[in-house]
Amino acid sequence: MNSNTHTKTSEVFSKFWPWFFFAAAFQSLLAAAALLTVPSEGLSLARLALFGAFAFIFLAGMYLGFTARRDVFRFDRFARTPIILTSALLPLTSSLLLFLLRYLNPERLLPYYERMSPLLWLLFVLGAEAVIFLLLIKNGFHPQEFSKRKPVYISALAAFCLLLSVFLFVSITRIGITPDTAYWGEPGVAIMGWQFALSILIGFAVLLAGSPSAFRLPPSVDQNSSLTTYFLPIALYLTAALLWLSVPVEVLTNSFYAPSSPPLNTPLPYSDAGYYDYASQSLLIGSDYFGGIPPRPLYVTFLAFLHFLFGQNYPAIIAAQTLALALFPVALYFLAKKLHSPAAGVTVALFAIFRELVGLWISSNTRVANSKIFITDFPTALGIVAMCLVIIWWLERRDFKSTLAAGGAFGLFLLFRTQSMLTLPVVFVLAWFAFQRKTVEWIKAGIVFGVTMLLAVLPWLTHNYMVTGAFSFDDPKQVAVIYSQYSFTDNLDLNQFDPERDSVRERILSFTLENPAYVATFFTTHFLNTEIGGLLALPLIKPFNGLQAPVNLYWMEWDGSLEWYNVLLLLVYLAILAVGFGTAWRRMGWLGLVPLAFNLGYAISNGIARFSSWRYNLPVDWVIYFYFAIGAIEILGGLSLLFGAQNDKLFPQNAQPKAGIISFRDFRFRHILIALAFMLVGSLPWLAKGFAQPRYTSTQDELVTQLVSSGYDHEEIQKFLTQPDAVLMEGRMLYPRLYRRNAGLSSANPWPAYAIQDFPRIGFILINNDVYNLYFPTRDLLGFSQGADSVVLACDVGDGLFEARVVAFENSSYQSAPLETPCANR
Repeated sequence: MNSNTHTKTSEVFSKFWPWFFFAAAFQSLLAAAALLTVPSEGLSLARLALFGAFAFIFLAGMYLGFTARRDVFRFDRFARTPIILTSALLPLTSSLLLFLLRYLNPERLLPYYERMSPLLWLLFVLGAEAVIFLLLIKNGFHPQEFSKRKPVYISALAAFCLLLSVFLFVSITRIGITPDTAYWGEPGVAIMGWQFALSILIGFAVLLAGSPSAFRLPPSVDQNSSLTTYFLPIALYLTAALLWLSVPVEVLTNSFYAPSSPPLNTPLPYSDAGYYDYASQSLLIGSDYFGGIPPRPLYVTFLAFLHFLFGQNYPAIIAAQTLALALFPVALYFLAKKLHSPAAGVTVALFAIFRELVGLWISSNTRVANSKIFITDFPTALGIVAMCLVIIWWLERRDFKSTLAAGGAFGLFLLFRTQSMLTLPVVFVLAWFAFQRKTVEWIKAGIVFGVTMLLAVLPWLTHNYMVTGAFSFDDPKQVAVIYSQYSFTDNLDLNQFDPERDSVRERILSFTLENPAYVATFFTTHFLNTEIGGLLALPLIKPFNGLQAPVNLYWMEWDGSLEWYNVLLLLVYLAILAVGFGTAWRRMGWLGLVPLAFNLGYAISNGIARFSSWRYNLPVDWVIYFYFAIGAIEILGGLSLLFGAQNDKLFPQNAQPKAGIISFRDFRFRHILIALAFMLVGSLPWLAKGFAQPRYTSTQDELVTQLVSSGYDHEEIQKFLTQPDAVLMEGRMLYPRLYRRNAGLSSANPWPAYAIQDFPRIGFILINNDVYNLYFPTRDLLGFSQGADSVVLACDVGDGLFEARVVAFENSSYQSAPLETPCANR
């Protein structure tokens, strides 16, 4: 728009000065009327002051309104950047005060909120109106700039129609929200409403500060400036690390950590987290995964490294893992910055930071999977974001080097989560379109990608072949869960799978061919439930009891139904999500859909495995709020265009490098080095087996000698060992927990050491060349230490459980009953 047109537009809005002031005066009367509805015991001084403020605004508005009628242009001088910024602070401050008065301490501050809210709401409305009006006078109205975003919204309309169709399908058929009998759980953690609003507000502020916005704030910040490349990601990392570390480890009393108990009084890993933990410690005692194949080998190696650095100091190990996973919002920032803008990156990063913070807050109240727990769901989410960045980098360049690197990175990614293999077909279908459907080039890229991926995992496959005699990623027993899911009953019964006789692949194929409709239903159910779980990470309209009150875990009780207003809210979410898809598509083409490809591939794997919800969605449910953040910033940016922002500055074109051509003639020696580097990293879980020499190699006679040196009679020990159920062993004691009579963990499988018993005892795990569950009957708080070397004389009481009669440490020993007492009698 030229200067003459801009001047004429501003003059049009200047004529509304009188009505602006009259409207302010009228609104003050409405606010005063609202105050009159608040019950009062009399006309207090505070109440008089509030009415005085309303009277002042009314009189000022009427006076200024009549004054403006005499000269409508005299007030145009107020349409300046400092005054606009000051006006913008008014609604921000008012809304902050409203929120704090209502929710900081409702019991104490609610009366103040009820009396102050009419004035604060009035100031909020007047401030917002002033900002819009002053911007119109200063910059004019520019619908033609907004029209430049029309292609985005056309694409968004197509995406919204598809999303709405899925929404209606789920609503009508209930597929995706009707629980599956094999396995069903609650959605994952939701972002809280105030965190959601704050994230979008900060992202919008970054958008305005990073371009010649409607406020004309100089100077503009380039997309690749040091601010967006270094300062913002560092600030986001520090924010994530500080907020997440501020939550004490004592909250870890659910899911994969048992509640704190004597003698250590600190959360210790349990269930899957404990499995990964003691598997990692097997490397430090030289028992090398207990002679088997651990799942998630790179993660187990990572935990072993942390134990090497920090020993048995779990708070330090947890903090170190938290610091590593604090890279997750930073990776999201760079991904959103690539697909849209730094503002979108900040928004989605804050979504991730706040959501994880909520997950940490509620760790004592419900089952969660978060950054302080030793499981692979969160690391897998970080790995998928990193893979999205790598795949986009590869598909932009499409040369030999980038293809080589992408294949190797994906191979390493599989060593974190084998299930992620099922994302590869979806990614390669997208890659075919990114290669502009040049099938020959796509096949060449697939060969290079596949060879490097195979080289990265080959060391681990070779290791597993040497252990089991077959090339596999995991111990065959690990797939027993999937085997059990392909049946009508007895799901999750692992005993029905015989690795020597049964084949999971044959079971899946035969059951699917015999029951295609049944399989299609549960597959679709878990696929859609994965996507619905991602959508429900965004907040719903639910009761909020205050900042200091416990988090409302409304998603835990969700039964698939929603109130009408939450249905409308979800439709708004879908519309904004569609804008996110449309924006990414228009800006990056097929590359903009790479995160969606991983999301769909992982949702497919959930459907095949017949699992979904909470932690099973965590690796990819961020994709929903990722595109939502892009859509929200796109819409807010589009509104800024109406008030004078420039499209090419607010949404600069993405400079994509010129794509290359895959040619085997480009193979160079440096490419061998790259492949070897991936093989080296892929070899780490195998190389780690030689890190430590076997620690527990004493013969039984040597162990007897150690007990004798601790004060026990040699003949009594030998007589005790003549019993068929008696055992003598040494190992590393892990996770000692004292339980009183009829206390313990209700979920004892697969750790019977902590099952509820009708007598007091200390339960613990002992690892040497194998893993043993033991309990030591006692009422006393004994000096059992985490990670201590110990010699144990015990009785095998069946079901994988041992009763410890004697536990001897280096400088102390404990006895639960006389050695003359036979094993059959406690």
